[in-house]
Amino acid sequence: MRPTWAVVTLFALLMLTLTGCLQSGIIEDKSKVRKLDDEPVKTVVIWHTYSDEETRVFEEEVIPAFEQANPGIRIQSVRQASNQEYLGALMTRAAADKTPDVIRLDYSWVSRFAGRGLLVPLDPFADYGGVARELRERMLESNRVGEHVYGLPLNITTKAAIFNRRLLDEAGLATTPKSLMEVVELAREQHDVIGMTGIDMWGSLPYFFGLGGKLSDEKFTATNGYLNSEASIYAVKTLLQLYREGVLNPHLLDDKGDLWKDVYSDSRMLMIDEGPWYYSILLNSTNLDVDLMQATVPVPFPSLGMYGSVIGGESLVMTKGTKVKEEAWMFIRWMMRKETQATMFKAGLIPTNAEALRAPNVAGANNPYIEPYLNGLDKAFYRPAIPQWNDIELLYKDAMERIFVEGEDVKKALNEASSAIDALLARQ
Repeated sequence: MRPTWAVVTLFALLMLTLTGCLQSGIIEDKSKVRKLDDEPVKTVVIWHTYSDEETRVFEEEVIPAFEQANPGIRIQSVRQASNQEYLGALMTRAAADKTPDVIRLDYSWVSRFAGRGLLVPLDPFADYGGVARELRERMLESNRVGEHVYGLPLNITTKAAIFNRRLLDEAGLATTPKSLMEVVELAREQHDVIGMTGIDMWGSLPYFFGLGGKLSDEKFTATNGYLNSEASIYAVKTLLQLYREGVLNPHLLDDKGDLWKDVYSDSRMLMIDEGPWYYSILLNSTNLDVDLMQATVPVPFPSLGMYGSVIGGESLVMTKGTKVKEEAWMFIRWMMRKETQATMFKAGLIPTNAEALRAPNVAGANNPYIEPYLNGLDKAFYRPAIPQWNDIELLYKDAMERIFVEGEDVKKALNEASSAIDALLARQ
């Protein structure tokens, strides 16, 4: 039976109406529909200054473990050079809200960034207390500015003295010298060289302290009577004399030479001082043609003064411009875990998590060189958590340059540096 024209027309109208309903539908914007398997992924960008080996462990082990445990978060790792230009670039970008979400920052820089309102305080996060209790207290407090904590300490380090074993054997020594003056006397006697790396604070303070120099009072509120004291003048004069004699690194001012190689080679380099990255990098190098643990002897920096070497280390901070605060906090918190820090310990980064540091066999099994660094921590100098610290470092270096390069009188240069530093401290 054939349909009438009226039936055909009615059927066509019904189909058009149904098609329109299906196209427009109840949901007008399909892009806003969240599918069951379409959860949004948040990206946390972190800038860091890890070495080659540290970056390998971080990117191949730590980040994948975090992302597997937190499938809704991706970590974008961006490696940067650690220098003054990096600090300047960070300050500029932070002021313009163009920073990454998280920065691995030298702990002495935290107060400077926080003092300018560029960081998010971390202690208001709900689970902060539990995380903080697991960390080395003094390093944690170095991240406190005013009433808040703006960073969590990620790793701690110091420099050890690294001796050339062959030169110790030539001198008939079964043990390393116990004081810096003994090192000096041995170097003079054997016509050896001491490899101080530079005249900035990081390079020269261990030697300055080792010869009896003093930087400030205990709370770092004043340097007058300390930096310009007779003991400090003697220490700097001694360093200057050693440099002129050729006992102190002859490339001290031109940054030439290869101290890392010289101390295990056939040169006359008796001692250098360097962080644990010296071993973590060289022991993972395919170009090393020597048994480094046999060719060198690492020990805590030899000093009879108040301090040995200098405390170094980095913290993780969250920048005020981040749009992923909760995700950034989850990552920072993850980096403080015992398991995470134990993983990074394999690359020579000393944990701030107390339990990770005490974990049986972690240090000894993976880092046969690490014990002298651990033993040197208690006597090392902590740089104070003050916003002016970077400026103080520059004033110190400027004074040392005037002494070593321009030949300025030591007492005059230290008096002027002390006066300028105390003026900065008075404005806190």
